[in-house]
Amino acid sequence: MRALRKPHDPAGAFYQEAFDVVREQAAARRCEVMFTGSGGDEINAHHSRTQAELPTPEPVPWLGSKAARALAEVNEHLAPIPMLPVPTLMAFGMHNPGFLRAGVWPVSPLAHPRIVRFMEQLPHEHKHGKALFRERIRRAGLPEWVAAPAEPDNFLAVLERGLRSYGLPLLDDMLKESIVVDLGYVDAKALAEARRDADAALVVPDLLCDVLALEVGLRSLM
Repeated sequence: MRALRKPHDPAGAFYQEAFDVVREQAAARRCEVMFTGSGGDEINAHHSRTQAELPTPEPVPWLGSKAARALAEVNEHLAPIPMLPVPTLMAFGMHNPGFLRAGVWPVSPLAHPRIVRFMEQLPHEHKHGKALFRERIRRAGLPEWVAAPAEPDNFLAVLERGLRSYGLPLLDDMLKESIVVDLGYVDAKALAEARRDADAALVVPDLLCDVLALEVGLRSLM
C-alpha cells in the first residue's frame, strides 16, 4: 500500500497487508468469528496504582517546535477515561475494520472489562514479562519453549531490514522536501543529524519508522 503510494491512513497498521492475507484465508474457510490477542500487552503494563517504576521514554530529538508545543498539551482537555486502555481502543480502530471488510467478526477476550479490572488490581510482579499468562500456559501443559521462548516472535528484524533498505533512501528524500518539516512538526537539522548517525549505527533507530510512515501517509493523501 505504501510502496504503491495508494491513499491510506498515516496512522494505519504497518502490517495491514500481512493481516489481510490471514483474514482472507479465514473468510475463505467460512470463518465468521476470530479471537484476537488485542489488549494483552496493555493489561500487563504498568498501572498508576502500582509502585513499579516506568523506564524513561526514549527522547525524539527531531521534533519540531510545533510538535513540542503539542506534546506539552497532550493531557489537556481529554475525554473521560474509558474502561479499556486507550492503546487497546486505538488497536481496535486500526485492525477491526480489516476483519469486518473480510466478513469476520473480531472478538478480543483480553479486552473484557472484568479482565481489565482484574489485571489492574494485580501486583506488578505478576504482570511483568506477562508472568501470569506464561504460568497459565505452563499449567495448561504446554512446553517451556511455548510459555517463554528464548527468542520471542517479533518484527524487529523485518523492521530493521526495511528501514535500512527503504527507510534511509526515503529519509534522504525528506531532507530535500518534506511535509512534516514544512508544517513545523519535525526539525530539519536534527533529522539530518539522525540520518548521519543512522549510517554509522549498527541498528537504525526504530523511532524513525513513525516519522517516515507519517510522511508517506500524508504524501499519499496529497
